[in-house]
Amino acid sequence: MPSNRVNTDKKKLRWQPNSDAVAYLLLFTISSFPVVYSLMLGKHLSGDGTLYFTSILDTGNFTYFAWSRKFANLLTEWPVVLAVKLQVKTIPSLINLYGIGIYSPYVLSFLICIYAVRKEHSSLLTFPLLSILGINLSGDYLLFGEHHVMVLLSWPILLLLLRRESLDWLDGLLLWTLLLLFSRTYESAIIPATIFSLILLAKTYAARKHRKLLSVYSISLALSLSTILIGLYFIVNPRDPANKLSFISEIINGLLGNGGALVTASFACLSTMGLILGKKAIALASPIPLIIYIFFALLNGHGHTAYESFTSRTLTSSLLPFLLVCAICHRGYNANPSGNSAKILIVIVVSMALVNLHFARDWINLRKQVIDILTANHGYISLEKTSVKDSPYRWYWNNPGLGIIWSYPCVKSILLNTPDTKWEPFNPRKKLILKEYIGYDIFFRGADKRTRICR
Repeated sequence: MPSNRVNTDKKKLRWQPNSDAVAYLLLFTISSFPVVYSLMLGKHLSGDGTLYFTSILDTGNFTYFAWSRKFANLLTEWPVVLAVKLQVKTIPSLINLYGIGIYSPYVLSFLICIYAVRKEHSSLLTFPLLSILGINLSGDYLLFGEHHVMVLLSWPILLLLLRRESLDWLDGLLLWTLLLLFSRTYESAIIPATIFSLILLAKTYAARKHRKLLSVYSISLALSLSTILIGLYFIVNPRDPANKLSFISEIINGLLGNGGALVTASFACLSTMGLILGKKAIALASPIPLIIYIFFALLNGHGHTAYESFTSRTLTSSLLPFLLVCAICHRGYNANPSGNSAKILIVIVVSMALVNLHFARDWINLRKQVIDILTANHGYISLEKTSVKDSPYRWYWNNPGLGIIWSYPCVKSILLNTPDTKWEPFNPRKKLILKEYIGYDIFFRGADKRTRICR
């Protein structure tokens, strides 16, 4: 996939997707297909995904658990919120619409990335792909997570800023919209926002004699700085202080303990070193970490656990900034990757996508086990007496809600959390959820007299 050449003929500068863009779009389809497959399996209900989904259905509105992440929720929840307002009552359909909302930022982000490099080097599209493989797929037990949206939005912003040609008002409006949405996605956005601000400072200084460009870049700089201020405030005053401490302690482990992240980081590092040193052969060593990753993944016989997915959110403050800097280096050195680098990228994309698809069976098995338990019992079920009590693919607080969703259309048994659970969204012995969507066995009338009894 050779990179595009900058064409100065104004008649030829109009955006027309070329073979490079189509090739990268195909790689995007491959790299993000595991996300689509996980959504088809309902994996976005893992963790707080259950809480978000049930909250939307019971309140009829967007979730509002953190002010600093509100725009990420708007971008991912709009299809299911719209469906609820239109009185859609079928749980499986609503789950699918929730999945469509979660996947929509992936498509939107990459299409804008293609648009941003239309007059530049298509090879820059390598880095959004690497971030999907290394960050998003690593956290597939947190598909609902706001940090995924932050990662996806960071790339079209950067690629617009790296344009050598001056931005026109239309591009400026697009950049402002992206920066505004980016400002309230996830707290660690302060790191990429700092990188954006440095680029914008340089561009603002360079454009000081051009009033139109000065306005475009200065407004963009103000939006980027606002992201830093919002992030700093909510890092100091987090929604959950315990998560703040764990985030800091898990930053190193989140990168070094994550095979997928190391594969993408090594490829980005070696290809960038080869570019800077003028030795493209250095990139040929990048498949070695991929081979090691595949070997140990298959040897272990399982993919990422729920906890490892939780830890992967720290990659937004380690791997993401690293990939952003590598992309800047490639732009600064006017990169023109060799055919070998393109082939290695294809191997990495296909291999990591296949590994993730292979380990989707972990979630499939968990779902089957839980449904079998719910079907074979009646009333309240103690989690510690079931076969999933030690499963590394479940979360400790969402078992009742997830079991209720999977029992649709009639709940005959509810899986309880363990007695030592410190926090849970609701106590199923005193309150029930989704009463407008799901019927309950008469046994549960004592917990909530307003429940609809299923026949």
